[in-house]
Amino acid sequence: MNTINKVYNEVFNKLRGFNSPHIETELIISKTLNLEKVQIYTYPEKIVPQEKLQLIYKNLNLRLKRKPIEYIFNEKEFFCLNFYVDENVFIPRQETEFLVEEVIKLISTYNFTTIADIGTGCGNIAISIVKNIKSNIKMYATDVSIKALDIAKKNAVLHNVEDRINFVLTDKLKYFIQNSIILDIIVSNPPYVTEEEYKNLQPEIYYEPKQALVTPTGLEFYKYFASYGKKVLAKDGYIVVEINPNLYDKICELFKKNNFCICKTMYDYQNLPRIIVVKFEK
Repeated sequence: MNTINKVYNEVFNKLRGFNSPHIETELIISKTLNLEKVQIYTYPEKIVPQEKLQLIYKNLNLRLKRKPIEYIFNEKEFFCLNFYVDENVFIPRQETEFLVEEVIKLISTYNFTTIADIGTGCGNIAISIVKNIKSNIKMYATDVSIKALDIAKKNAVLHNVEDRINFVLTDKLKYFIQNSIILDIIVSNPPYVTEEEYKNLQPEIYYEPKQALVTPTGLEFYKYFASYGKKVLAKDGYIVVEINPNLYDKICELFKKNNFCICKTMYDYQNLPRIIVVKFEK
């Protein structure tokens, strides 16, 4: 008989070579069977129906092909919220929560009202900000991918904030420059992996949209923000961006050359520089 315990052991043995086989086995079984993780251990002798067993095997095989588990189940938790994700959008990472926390602090401290999330992807940054700010802010979420924007809109509906975010199909800051819109905060987790780095990443990464991850040198977006950010930033406005730790010095130098002050550097869980906050100094 295919009990939960038997199936668990079978899946675990297949995933033994992965970084977190216990966690991934729990996820595959609990999500496929629509159970809480604790129920796997509470009811180990419960029989797994045949149709569910086949679905577990299907999901396991996808994972063995190194498809990210977030894409298998179309879900990623970020900032205590669940987001729909598929292969049209980058999977949110935990360190990006530092970015959201910093923007929330700036809004609360300075009563900022106009914010733009550039390259919104699944919308996790913009949605997390508006969910945690009670004041009436004007939030823009932009992307060059219409498929990504559709997913971001879907997530906004999921979290009941669709009326609080303006979704815009545009490249970087073009929409704001063309319409003379002044921003208090530009926030972005732009592509920052270099082409050279991309060749040596884990297989899971290659399921994600390359344009959301990679630029030739990893510096292109920062060069753009350093050059054009001042055109749309309010007098006391900030740019808050996630960065490639390997390019920290080069990115800081780009902003400094364009008369930006590096106000703050935030470090990730590996103690690597991951977020910078910059301000234009005339």
